[in-house]
Amino acid sequence: MESSLKKQLLIWLIVPMLVIAPVAAAFQYWLSLRPAKQEFDHQLGDYAIAVSSFLKVDGESIHFKMTDEAIHLLRTDQIDTEFFLVASPDGKVIAGDPVLNTPEGKVAAGELRFIDREINGHALRMVIYGVACGQNSCQVRVAETLRKRDKVQTQALITTLLSILILSLTTAAVVLVAVKHGLKPMQDLRAQLADRNFSDLQAISLPHAPSELQPLITTLNHLFKQLSDASNAQKAFLADAAHQLRTPLTALQTESELALLEPHPKSLNTTLERLNRSASRAAKLANQLLAIARADPNSQNSREFTHINLKDIGAEAANEWSSLAFSAGIDLGFQLLTAPVYGQSTLLQELLSNLIHNSIEHAGKGTQITVKTYVLAQSAILEVEDDGPGIDFEERQKVLQRFSRGSQAKGFGSGLGLAIVNDIARIHGAKLILTTPTTGKGLLVRILFRVDSASAG
Repeated sequence: MESSLKKQLLIWLIVPMLVIAPVAAAFQYWLSLRPAKQEFDHQLGDYAIAVSSFLKVDGESIHFKMTDEAIHLLRTDQIDTEFFLVASPDGKVIAGDPVLNTPEGKVAAGELRFIDREINGHALRMVIYGVACGQNSCQVRVAETLRKRDKVQTQALITTLLSILILSLTTAAVVLVAVKHGLKPMQDLRAQLADRNFSDLQAISLPHAPSELQPLITTLNHLFKQLSDASNAQKAFLADAAHQLRTPLTALQTESELALLEPHPKSLNTTLERLNRSASRAAKLANQLLAIARADPNSQNSREFTHINLKDIGAEAANEWSSLAFSAGIDLGFQLLTAPVYGQSTLLQELLSNLIHNSIEHAGKGTQITVKTYVLAQSAILEVEDDGPGIDFEERQKVLQRFSRGSQAKGFGSGLGLAIVNDIARIHGAKLILTTPTTGKGLLVRILFRVDSASAG
């Protein structure tokens, strides 16, 4: 299963928060409610002490004198119902509400005892205050209903939940932004790598990358340098080998042709013809290998772009190939209109030469080849059309690969011609299309370049 670093970070950050938030909410709820409850109990205790001041002991005689106004004031509350009781040491009611006279045990003089009781279906909070009555203790009890306490409890719960919810949502948003920002250097690295092709081995540049990512960037750059050195060495060897082989192979081809023209025993004729074909094929392969080296995107030639007209490229090809096509029994024609592009002249000449050579070699004697240049819909177009056997539709992408030939290919080619054309087109940012002409026979190679607006203007 594919693992996501972003998902793992979010899980490790948010899941603990989901556990911590309820615990923090409960703790905050308890901390906010506890002082309020203590304050209510403190107030209830003050009432009990105030009531005890009306209790007088004279020897064995106990008197409680509290005016009606004081009792009314004690019982006055906008929310809760207040109760009080004064009881003698033996538990007899001296004054107040008998409903509070429940068995609660003895309370020492000066002691405040808080208890919760349910009396006559009402939940009450009651305080029992011990008052010295001779050798024993009287009790003063004050109680009230819990409506104020319940209201404060509800408010504390709502306040706690809202504050924890806001804090959790804010923290989650900060976590998301922080994770996204923290992973941005990795996304920048991925973007740099995704935009590259196989030939782009330049060092990665992320100057603001965090220190944790620098070892990875350093390792990748070291790997790219090794690959670049190996690739350059391979390309240099290819170019040098092709260059060194081209001269002796050309000489061998010339000598074999001369040998065929010189008087020789008939028994050597077949051998000399095979030697000539092999020398021709080897010389052509060496030239194509040199063309591949020149078409490399990192080569000097591929960077020497200038303003060029495809019409001029076609005119040069006409001078070079017309007589060769005539000798091969092929009708080679040119329809050249202005088609300005920005490119490298040598590479474009190589491109067109490969297309014409392919058509001459594979179309066969008696066929017709037409080279066209023109501009259509902001594209400068180069076309080479022939009425030969063509290339099967399912093989058209395959023949663009190096050393790959179509099943109907003729001659002794090595399968590099269209691959070179494809490489040069890619260097120029052009689109290569292999299709069938409108006649329904043969092959139409169409290359669409961007129009060079500077030259066109």
